[in-house]
Amino acid sequence: MNVPRQKNRRRTLSLKLTSLVVLSAAFATADEREDFFERRIRPVLVEHCYACHSEKAENIRGGLLLDSRAGSLAGGDSGAVIVPGQPDDSLLISALRHESFEMPPDRRLPDEVITDFERWIRDGATDPREGGKTIQRRQIDLQQGRQFRSFRPIQRPPVPDRGIDWARTDIDRFVAAEFDTAGVDPAADVPPAQLLRRLHFVLTGLPPTPEEIIAFEAAWRRDADQAVADVADRLLSSRHFGERFGRHWLDVTRFAESSGGGRSLMYPDAWRFRDYVVRSFNEDKPFNQLIREHVAGDLLPSADAAQRDDQVIGSGYLVFGPTNYEEQDKEQLQYDVVDEQIDTIGRTFLGMTLGCARCHDHKFDPIPMTDYYGLVGIFLSTETLTPGNVSGYVTTSLNADFDQAAYDAWKTQRDALKQQVTKLRSRLKLKDDRKSVAAADLEGIVVDDAQAVFSGEWISSTSVSPYVDSGYRHNQGNAAGHRVQFRAKTAEGTYRVRFSYSIGSNRSPRVPVVVTHAAGSSTVELNQQQLPDADGLFADLGEYRFSSSSPAIVSVNAEQADPGVVIVDAVQFIPVAAPKNPDAIANAEASDAAGNDDRKLLTAKQRRTLQADLQKLEANLKSHEAQQPPQPSAMSVRDVESPSDTRLLQRGVVRNFGPVVPRSALSVISTSDGPSETELLQIAEGQSGRAELANWIASPSNPLTARVFVNRIFGYTFGEGIVRTPDNFGFTGQPPTHPDLLDYLAATFIEEDHWSVKRLVRRMVTSRLFRLSSETDDTDPANELLTRGFRRPLDAEAFRDAVLSVSGRLDLSVTGGLTIARLTQYDNAYDHDRQPQAGRSVFVPALRNSPLPLFDIFDAANSNLVTGKRTVSTLPSQGLFLMNSPFILEQSKSAAERLLGRELTVDEMTQTAWLSTVGRRPNEREQAIVRRYLQSAADEVSAWAAVFQSLFSSVDFRYVE
Repeated sequence: MNVPRQKNRRRTLSLKLTSLVVLSAAFATADEREDFFERRIRPVLVEHCYACHSEKAENIRGGLLLDSRAGSLAGGDSGAVIVPGQPDDSLLISALRHESFEMPPDRRLPDEVITDFERWIRDGATDPREGGKTIQRRQIDLQQGRQFRSFRPIQRPPVPDRGIDWARTDIDRFVAAEFDTAGVDPAADVPPAQLLRRLHFVLTGLPPTPEEIIAFEAAWRRDADQAVADVADRLLSSRHFGERFGRHWLDVTRFAESSGGGRSLMYPDAWRFRDYVVRSFNEDKPFNQLIREHVAGDLLPSADAAQRDDQVIGSGYLVFGPTNYEEQDKEQLQYDVVDEQIDTIGRTFLGMTLGCARCHDHKFDPIPMTDYYGLVGIFLSTETLTPGNVSGYVTTSLNADFDQAAYDAWKTQRDALKQQVTKLRSRLKLKDDRKSVAAADLEGIVVDDAQAVFSGEWISSTSVSPYVDSGYRHNQGNAAGHRVQFRAKTAEGTYRVRFSYSIGSNRSPRVPVVVTHAAGSSTVELNQQQLPDADGLFADLGEYRFSSSSPAIVSVNAEQADPGVVIVDAVQFIPVAAPKNPDAIANAEASDAAGNDDRKLLTAKQRRTLQADLQKLEANLKSHEAQQPPQPSAMSVRDVESPSDTRLLQRGVVRNFGPVVPRSALSVISTSDGPSETELLQIAEGQSGRAELANWIASPSNPLTARVFVNRIFGYTFGEGIVRTPDNFGFTGQPPTHPDLLDYLAATFIEEDHWSVKRLVRRMVTSRLFRLSSETDDTDPANELLTRGFRRPLDAEAFRDAVLSVSGRLDLSVTGGLTIARLTQYDNAYDHDRQPQAGRSVFVPALRNSPLPLFDIFDAANSNLVTGKRTVSTLPSQGLFLMNSPFILEQSKSAAERLLGRELTVDEMTQTAWLSTVGRRPNEREQAIVRRYLQSAADEVSAWAAVFQSLFSSVDFRYVE
């Protein structure tokens, strides 16, 4: 559970009053102290606290009762908050002030009320109330906790001797035993065509072709079991298996290609992790190795550069959480990142909500707060962030296939070009050292920023010279609502228009400047990271004719610029027919240089020549830099220089330090033979402990890891897990419907499959259970006995891929790499419609602030969270999308044109359309409807496009039987 900065989080406060001080200097008698409580304290408690913290409250928050002295003395879940005699050290006062927690949560009490509470605590916190009850506090009992089903060691149960005629695998025998006990029968098998469709979507996320369906039906008639096994082996060997199961795992690892938040930073190297995941599933990398690479890939030994790179990429798992890199409280940011890492690891591999122990002992599971901070020490000893006003993240260079000699030669030439550029810039800087240029000394009409009309907050600055008159203005990088107009009254005629700005590396590389003239308007784009092309101060916007009856206008709308700071200084209108004074700026500067014999100023002509030379050199340098031999990098982590244990944060509040906690794993889980009450990792000197933690998670003796993972695979394969809360195996999670089957699968996954995902999946899809129809009956309404299959919708990615596959527009040549068409600093403005992707959905840019609209509509995973089980919804927006989406309309037309390109009869085309979409042949009624519709249609392509649109919108297409 990720806990944000607590000042900004409304949170019910759990209080604990300690022993009360009797003596007080402020009150002469005990009666006066009691009277003060009755008049000034109790009424506030009654009005603002009893609703949540009294015996009559519907839901007692935080285990705290404040309606009696006994309840107050017993306290709540968060410990003591009153220090009698010391109000400034009392959490209650801090909460009333809204400095940490916030009480009351809806609004801050008046200052005079808070002053009364400060006085009450300062004088002993007298409380005359009698009676009342207390709440019994839960104490963590590790020995008792180890008896809970999830923490017991995995023991392989004997396979039941049931379902002899029906069963095909041991999975079936475990399920058949439950059928016999309950006295129920399983559903019938689905028809072979529907089974093939199920196999294809489960294993690859793609539909079978009509030809594959026909071939499978023939093989089924010869030997059904062998037909299933052959298809399973073929699909497991396909690269599309890794794309499908890789997408499942990306849900769990909360993969995204941007950070999320207000200004969501792009992750230009994130695609390497996505491709690594797809590759790992296709190569059938043992799952315990995948765990080690995710948690400590940068620390693992490797046989060669390729393996080392793969492992480094795997450690990027720790970096992909949603992160506000702009957070200015860097210590808070670090703890928030660590909290997200711990909570993610807990849910991903252990099915545990570890983040719930940040502020106090876990309320439900046997996870003490000290266990949480044992893990915090490991991840505070790991560097994830890099310093900066806007923090960054760690990247690591990749070495495989890198040509060092070619890079060295390239670097030598680049350095020589840079040196030449520096020399020219140094000469041009003779003028740039001038602080300012007076508008009065410039020819033509000059409109300075002081006369311009601004919208939004523009900041005046003199940080970068030269500039016109007293300075320039900038928008601080904020685009929304930031506009400016420079207006000039001109005589009739043609003018050269120039725009002044100061350069900088943080400037916008594309600022559209609009010139409104007699013939209309023209737009010129300026790169404000480069020197203005006219004379180093002004950029030339061109020549335009202006009328005397309307003003000449030059305007900038920062919303239309690329991300970065937009600079506006002055606009110059130079009459084309007027005598020109090219040395105006140099002459204006001459007075500044008077008496300085060491400085030789450049004339404007000299400057233009040097500027042209510089632009050529800069173009050569840019071209050369674009030819840099690629030195790829990956998002990753690394150990800090001096790893160490850390101090517990009391109530989870940053800088509210408690005792030092040794780095460790969960004490309720022991992966060794020792009787130790606390599972201390044996961390090598100078190491963070991540490698040891990775081995602890991946240990065959860990009772959670294999159970959690095989349950995930069971859910992906059958539609629901044996534990239907796949990310929560704790006390509040659902119990397994078939605990013996879960342990059998976990044990065989470790002992026989050797952590092979493909073997585990094959074991499941070749079972008789996988073939069951999803037809419901009253004997097992929730399907807890697994008497039938689960009818499930295609997820967003499979739906999109299936539509593209049927239309013939799916580009299967896209197998990874960077697929973001326009890589910018932020993801907010990314337009998927303008940069369409025809590859598989797993390769579509995964941007937190700009997801593909189809994914949002059809319940794609929330990349801010570990998602082991997606939300399933049926909403009007989905129907509207299917009716009106340009994507659906275009693919329907393409599918129609593809079908009409084949020499088939109407009935044959209808059969092909049905087989390719819903995986079955049309019935007579459907055939007749299509015939009648086509007879009445004026255009054959449009008619078949409407048929395909209806099929794409149908329940039979959108669901897997």
